[in-house]
Amino acid sequence: MVDQQVTITKGSVLDEAAVQKFKASLRGELIRPDDGGYDDARKVWNGMIDKRPAMIARCSGAVDIINSVDFARDNKLLVAVRGGGHNVAGNAVCDGGIVIDLSRMKGIRIDPVRQTARAEPGLTWAEFDRETQAFGLALPGGIQSTTVLQASQ
Repeated sequence: MVDQQVTITKGSVLDEAAVQKFKASLRGELIRPDDGGYDDARKVWNGMIDKRPAMIARCSGAVDIINSVDFARDNKLLVAVRGGGHNVAGNAVCDGGIVIDLSRMKGIRIDPVRQTARAEPGLTWAEFDRETQAFGLALPGGIQSTTVLQASQ
């Protein structure tokens, strides 16, 4: 049996078996250029950005993120991280590498007593505001509702 390989950036190749093992490790989905929905999955808000990643890992939790980062590191892949997809500069997608797509991670927990919120990275400002306002809370930030929240330390 001949091992299949996947061509990525500038003639580099990935072993198909390694890609399939990575895909099996994800709770979310792995989208590749020949898959249905690839063109929609690689788009960001700024329609002038037209990059074509080798794969898009649509993460559904922290383990998917860890597995995606490990896979990218082990295979020396260029990485882009996508939150909600607003990214005007186009850094949320890359050519030939892997997009770690967090846009479906939209969980949020509000603690009204402590007046704190813990939000997952795919949440937009509009989604965040809708949940916090139900508790009389607000967070000053972006004025564009489709902007993705930025974590602060």
